[in-house]
Amino acid sequence: MAEAVLFTLTKDILKLAASNIFLNIQLVRDVSDELHSLKYTVKTIQTMLLDAEKKQWDSKQVKLWLVRLKDVLYDTQDLLDDVATEDLRRKVTPGNKMWNAVRVFFSQSNQLAQRHKVAKKIQELQKTLDQIAKDQRFHLEPRPSEETMAIGRGKKTKIFAPDSEIIGREEDKKKIKRLLFDSSSSQSVSFVAIVGKGGLGKTALARLVYNDGEVKEHFEHKMWVYVSDVFDENLIIKQILESAKCQNLENKSIDQLQSLLRETLSRKKYLLVLDDLWNTDREKWVMLEYWLEGGLQGSKILITTRNHGVAKITNVKSDIHVLCGLSDDKSWDLFRKMAFRDGVETSDPKLEEMGRDIIKKCTGVPLAIRSIGGLLYGKNENEWLRYKMHELPEIPEIDVDGRIMQVLKLSYDHLPSCLKNCFAYCSLFPKNYVYEKDTMIHLWMAQGFIESCDEKNLEKDAENYLLELLCGSFFDAEEPLTYVHRDKVEKFKMHDLMHDLAQKVAGGECKIVNLGGDNDRELRHASFISRTFSEERVPSLLRTSKVRTFLSLSGKFSGGNDFSSCRQCRALYLDDIYVPFPPSSLGKLKKLRFLRIYNNDFIESLPDSITDLVNLQTLQLGVLPTSNISRRFEEIGQT
Repeated sequence: MAEAVLFTLTKDILKLAASNIFLNIQLVRDVSDELHSLKYTVKTIQTMLLDAEKKQWDSKQVKLWLVRLKDVLYDTQDLLDDVATEDLRRKVTPGNKMWNAVRVFFSQSNQLAQRHKVAKKIQELQKTLDQIAKDQRFHLEPRPSEETMAIGRGKKTKIFAPDSEIIGREEDKKKIKRLLFDSSSSQSVSFVAIVGKGGLGKTALARLVYNDGEVKEHFEHKMWVYVSDVFDENLIIKQILESAKCQNLENKSIDQLQSLLRETLSRKKYLLVLDDLWNTDREKWVMLEYWLEGGLQGSKILITTRNHGVAKITNVKSDIHVLCGLSDDKSWDLFRKMAFRDGVETSDPKLEEMGRDIIKKCTGVPLAIRSIGGLLYGKNENEWLRYKMHELPEIPEIDVDGRIMQVLKLSYDHLPSCLKNCFAYCSLFPKNYVYEKDTMIHLWMAQGFIESCDEKNLEKDAENYLLELLCGSFFDAEEPLTYVHRDKVEKFKMHDLMHDLAQKVAGGECKIVNLGGDNDRELRHASFISRTFSEERVPSLLRTSKVRTFLSLSGKFSGGNDFSSCRQCRALYLDDIYVPFPPSSLGKLKKLRFLRIYNNDFIESLPDSITDLVNLQTLQLGVLPTSNISRRFEEIGQT
């Protein structure tokens, strides 16, 4: 999440500092020179982020540089937000309260003091950012714009299991074969897509079909191309010809290769597999599609991808087969083959019981089952117990080996920074949590994760973000839906392994606060779940100015909790808090964008200070219509 947050922070700072509304604030006009220098420095740093993100994996110094930069950028965003919020507060303060605020604020001494204070803070931040930007120890190279992080990292090495080792995909194989043999399409070349999360075995299933005897007899030509990150149509054409056993390709021009491809496929029923496809640029695909035409009726292109959108961009009439996890019985069969000698269960009932508990953590994902089963092979009962007691990402061997997270993270690397932030933010909720669409998109909006050219369309753009993450298999609709109806999703869930990935990429910034004294230095978004947190830690977190999200799910706090010192909080989510807290403290959270209070019988009415929340975008109240707090909400709506 770190690099994604940095992109978002720099964009937000530059957007806010350049907006007409912000530039018309009196305090800003008084410090225009300082603000101009700040913007220039932020733009300079923004060009270095891509190079720094890549180098941080090999350099602890670069990683520390990014941590330091992030803290300063957060402080910069907070300062600009303070100025804009104060200006908005003065504009909406009603009646005599407005007159008193204006009289005090525009007194000569106050105006000069405010101008001096803001100018001094901007100068300090600009100086620190300038030092960071000029730090040449790491030889960071500027790059013009954000790009997909996965590009240029090289293709991952694939190690295939023999077809005989692929377990539990018999029915999937039969369905794919039926789709390939179907010749009812009006198009001479039609498309079939295998779509699913990383690690489910899409490539293994495609290969199982590709090597099938009936498939070999049905198609005159069979070709396989592993595409992956970079979609280069000229390179793909050459790889198709190589797979078709065409000779002497090295000295041919691209025009000659294109003509040879058309000649090779002409008047033949062919099967082309495009494995691990990521391309979402329709124009690029059209350039390749032209040279794939000309095959006989019944020719098929089979693609494997993690993204439903990729399948539709390739061909809107694609037959899509959504690949799911293995059943419990098939998961056990695969685990048994990997964990026990000769694939036969041990006679030790304790090991079998632990093994069945362990594979539940794998949630039917073959890659995870193979990885954990292979690690347990030949180990004793105590070692099995250690694996049973930990979540998969906590097992050192898996984390070091990276087989699971590396595969899953490839999907994350392809996301733009705004979607990376939204995905990682969902790690605040526990596994198996059912997310509500409206709540999540408003939480994303509150944190500034949604990039939009028009503030009026912010909510719609946030819904599109959710759709993108659903299409990319990061989320699952609570009820199975077709691709066409994915925009109708009201509730969704996150696969356990995807939740593990979200926690991993979120790092220390965004996490469920556990028992004990975790390091809270980087913590910006915190959630508390009943029985998982130390009550003593709540007041300490409330006193920090860094926390931007305070989320409580069934948090039975003892004693009152004062939120007034949590000044940077943008989202306050309070469900099932059965003890009182000072409602008046809410009015001090002037940056609050999202407020949710559900099932709290101790809050009888909203305080008058709720009207001071000038930035508030979303207010969710779970109360009876006849309650005092409900009547107060109606009064606020009327004013």
